Amino acid sequence: EDSVPAAVDLAATRILAVIYRYNLAETTKCAPPNCKEYFLKHVGSPEHAQLARRAAAESIVLLKNDNKALPLCTKSVKHIAIIGAAADAPSYDPDGQGQGQGDWAQGDYYSGGGSGHLAGKVVTPFDGLGTKARALGIKVSSSLTDDVDSAVKAAGNVDVAIVVVATTSGEARDRKDLNLDGDVDALIEAVRKVAKQIVVLVEAPGPVVMPWRKEVDGVAIMFLGGQETGNAWADVIFGEAPSGRLPIMLPETEADTISPDNADDVPYSEGIATSYRNPSFKAAFPFGHGLTYTTFQHKEPVEVSCYVDSKDCRYHIRSSVTNAGKVAAPAVVQLYLEFPPQAGQTAPIMKAFKKTDALQPGSSEEFHFALSAHDLSYWDLAQDGWVEATGTFVAHLGESSADIKHRLTFCNGPCTPEGGTNVALRVAIIGLGAVAIPLGAIAVVLKILGSHAPAPCSSGAETQRLELERLMHDA
Repeated sequence: EDSVPAAVDLAATRILAVIYRYNLAETTKCAPPNCKEYFLKHVGSPEHAQLARRAAAESIVLLKNDNKALPLCTKSVKHIAIIGAAADAPSYDPDGQGQGQGDWAQGDYYSGGGSGHLAGKVVTPFDGLGTKARALGIKVSSSLTDDVDSAVKAAGNVDVAIVVVATTSGEARDRKDLNLDGDVDALIEAVRKVAKQIVVLVEAPGPVVMPWRKEVDGVAIMFLGGQETGNAWADVIFGEAPSGRLPIMLPETEADTISPDNADDVPYSEGIATSYRNPSFKAAFPFGHGLTYTTFQHKEPVEVSCYVDSKDCRYHIRSSVTNAGKVAAPAVVQLYLEFPPQAGQTAPIMKAFKKTDALQPGSSEEFHFALSAHDLSYWDLAQDGWVEATGTFVAHLGESSADIKHRLTFCNGPCTPEGGTNVALRVAIIGLGAVAIPLGAIAVVLKILGSHAPAPCSSGAETQRLELERLMHDA
């Protein structure tokens, strides 16, 4: 009983911290019970529908695109088949007749179940894809069940078979497994055998297993896209370059995940060794993965001096990315940081990413990553707090956790990375001579610059030149 007030205080503190952090006292639209007008406000405007459509389309992750199966082009695609019960699944209404009569935790293929679930009119994949295809002059056949015989019949004489598969989740209950609903693995296998090309569209609330992934031409996933699901699929399938990237690792098998447990007390002892941070797990598609309808070239990154007005910069990276293909699309450059051994990290950890605007073919965009002291810190259980790591770091830059294009090694604190220099002595080659800057002079400048100083140890020539200029100016 003595612990109850402390527990209540802790719970209240967490709630108040969020209110303070997001300034909810000033930005909240209304406070109950004065919210009737706001709650009953009509939000189904065309502008809101367009926003929902764009958000869903940009969230689609293209996982596989062999033989340039996507986007569908009218020059080569004259007839498609849309297959699967998920392609025409209704929105679930907890109060609807024949849909559970009040099972509040049940979800559907457009949103998860629970207190935040909204029922209403949705654009199904069949509606969105079919409407777009017919508008382009493409003939549409369908089999809107998971019946194998019907699907095989529909897929046998078309240019592309699109199979829509899905699963969902509900509040306060775990999914029993990572399989898709229905016997769709067998459905996909049967369609694959007769179709000229097969593309699988997945709608899911999280990780799923795809044992058929190597046998199909294309795979894309949408994480429960809401009311405009069908239109969003149509936008991407028929030409809008996908820009989504996986926020999770999709496992090869269920063994490549942390298994849930229904016991009252569950000892989760894996620490941070989850998802892509567990080197023992095999990925069907790695964390951060996502294809688009073009390719990108990544320039060799360089270390540059931290901005003078930056408050907490330890290391600053500059590079650029170029659209090397023929389709305009945004690039998503990702930075994973490999820590020194003292941090006990199991793998390089994502610390930042940059999503560019849509790059036209041949165009480039420069980007910067400024790593702070917190970025170089890890949680120390013994000290019960964040500790800034010292030693050799490796910055991995690429297009996913498994697709690294470049690496940069740098130091935080006293060390010398291969090809780098130690903070105790910076040497710059000027003309035909060399100027050695003693430790004392550097200490003075670092004291003046304070938190604006670049990383204590780096190999970037531009940083060394800028630091030398500062030192000479002060001298």
